[in-house]
Amino acid sequence: KKMGKIVLALLLQCAWINGEGIVQRQGVFSRGKLGLVRDSSPRLTLRGGSSKASTPPNQYSVTLKLNNVWSANESAPTTIEVQPMRIDDISAWYPEMPLHTNPLQAKTWPLNNNFCSKYETLIETVYVGSQWVSEKGITYHQWIRSGPRRDIFFDPSKVVAAVVTCGGLCPGLNNVVREIAKTLILSYGVKEVYGIPFGYRGFYSYEWKNLSLSYVDQIHKRGGSVLGSSRGGHDLQRIMKALEDKGVNQVYVIGGDGTHRGANAISREAARRKIPMSVCGVPKTIDNDIAFIDKSFGFDTAVEEAVKVINCAHVEAADCVNGVGIVKVMGRECGFVAMHATLAANDVDICLLPEVEFDVDLLMGHVAKLLETRGHCLIVVAEGAGQEHFAGVDLGTDASGNKKLPDVGHFLKDTTKSWFAARNKTVQVRYMDPSYQIRSVPASATDSIYCSALGSNAVHGAMAGFTGFSCGQINSRYVYIPIEDMCATGIKVQVSATSRQYMRMVRVTGQPSFIPMVDCHIAPLNPALAAAAPDGEAAATPSG
Repeated sequence: KKMGKIVLALLLQCAWINGEGIVQRQGVFSRGKLGLVRDSSPRLTLRGGSSKASTPPNQYSVTLKLNNVWSANESAPTTIEVQPMRIDDISAWYPEMPLHTNPLQAKTWPLNNNFCSKYETLIETVYVGSQWVSEKGITYHQWIRSGPRRDIFFDPSKVVAAVVTCGGLCPGLNNVVREIAKTLILSYGVKEVYGIPFGYRGFYSYEWKNLSLSYVDQIHKRGGSVLGSSRGGHDLQRIMKALEDKGVNQVYVIGGDGTHRGANAISREAARRKIPMSVCGVPKTIDNDIAFIDKSFGFDTAVEEAVKVINCAHVEAADCVNGVGIVKVMGRECGFVAMHATLAANDVDICLLPEVEFDVDLLMGHVAKLLETRGHCLIVVAEGAGQEHFAGVDLGTDASGNKKLPDVGHFLKDTTKSWFAARNKTVQVRYMDPSYQIRSVPASATDSIYCSALGSNAVHGAMAGFTGFSCGQINSRYVYIPIEDMCATGIKVQVSATSRQYMRMVRVTGQPSFIPMVDCHIAPLNPALAAAAPDGEAAATPSG
């Protein structure tokens, strides 16, 4: 009996529910430093389509009851409520439209016994007996499982698809584009697949590219994006006109938060106009700051490339007198690349992240100590670190509305030289900035596999009739994520300075805290107040 309970507890870590269960979202989510906390305020969601719109059957959230076999009180089961994460379904807006048989059912090889039911769902990792989870109010989510459905909404012979890459470059973009095109053409028999040049403005400013099999055949072997990419240019009315003129009914958007918000706007506008159009996203950011997913594609490649540069900087610093190597890597508001590259390189002495402020004198004091004891020092810094040292500096914003950041790498380089010069000490600084090198390389083997799965699963979701969703991996399972929740206001994904991984990084580098300690001076106790205080208690002075 106990063994059965243990197996149940373990299976719940990657359980899926074969039900018809994803329904109305019940709240807004915000990510704090330690997890996801549900806001009780209701969410009013726009649902477009026919006046006869129906809703998915069996609308319910799931409550799990299980025993913790390691607990002293086995008779008290743990009850876990699960938050359904609904994505829009075009077939619910147009219930009168017939479904189509998935052409994958006709394939005899490989054997296709891995179809998902329409609303098959997954539940993310469940923690049992965790005080931390209880204190933080962590919300468990129920996601629609990605993959092919036996019955699909779109007739493949009438599908016209458009694929666009937006924002900055990232390893794996071409892999995703290639897999989307190949899945549409080879698996579903779609005849028209277009590539949109240079981001959103390409819908109405440039000639579209025909993503034929011959065109996409070898694009996965090069970095960047064969479609080109850019920021901004999201003119909704001009985009919708271009889509309608071409008869597009499936749009695949590859990009970050801002790009996904643009995709969601297209999905909502199509619903408002009662156009049966599926709009889906594939999350892309080197910084790895997309909500919910395990990691974004290209992140592993970026870390690998960063480690190569860090190794070079270590050699440069170690092979000269009083050498200080400084490597600046990408990471505007979060330091995942810097932290993971530091852990992987295992030679870094100091790692500076946007999430943790630092005092220059404390930092330089530690550098001086390292030079005295080791003869060299290696620093890795994320591009968004140290912004507290640029108070009042305003460089404006880029085309995506992101604040332009002062260069912390040059700041550290110049500060290191001047700090030691003021103390009559000579240091040799070796500064490296591999940002563009990191993001423009081809995808690694791991990222290539990941990108292929994301691209194909995005197509399966669109063909099923889902819209306003993004495809991602959560707890190593591929699911569909509502764009509205992924990009909700208040969600911020950052490295937590209290997390186990950050603490592991600090142990690896051996760096101390560079945050000044604040002394709390308590004024001498006023004798008159002390005399009036009850026995055993101290009275506060007027100064506190």
